[in-house]
Amino acid sequence: MGRKNRSRKRRDAMNLIKKERYAKKDLERLKKMLGIDDQGNVDMKDLSEVAVVKTAKQIKQEKRKKEEEEVQRELQEMDDKGENVEVVNEKTGKVHIYNTKTFKDQHGSYPPWFKPRKTERKTRKLLHARKQRFKQAWSTANVPL
Repeated sequence: MGRKNRSRKRRDAMNLIKKERYAKKDLERLKKMLGIDDQGNVDMKDLSEVAVVKTAKQIKQEKRKKEEEEVQRELQEMDDKGENVEVVNEKTGKVHIYNTKTFKDQHGSYPPWFKPRKTERKTRKLLHARKQRFKQAWSTANVPL
């Protein structure tokens, strides 16, 4: 037994009616989104605000520049001496003096929230970035230190 064509034709006819009705609404919505008036006038200022066209090369350059700035900021943070910050433990009431650079307290222990794997990952990333940015003055190839 095959499919009944009668119900299929009825469904297609109803879908055509719906399509015509919704096409008008969609057209109005699109015109409103693009800034086109009822008379068909286009406001170019609004169009420039809707989207900014960038090439793949520009996007890659911006991404690379942002990563370099982040690495520079992290390197600058590593170069800082660090400050001593006093933290009072709520349960015991003891005062711990932490260094903001090393995260160690006066006894040489790390705070409970400190994750050594995370710092290892960060230092590896920084070293990799440093090697990538290194340019040897006397050679044609970039040779890391």
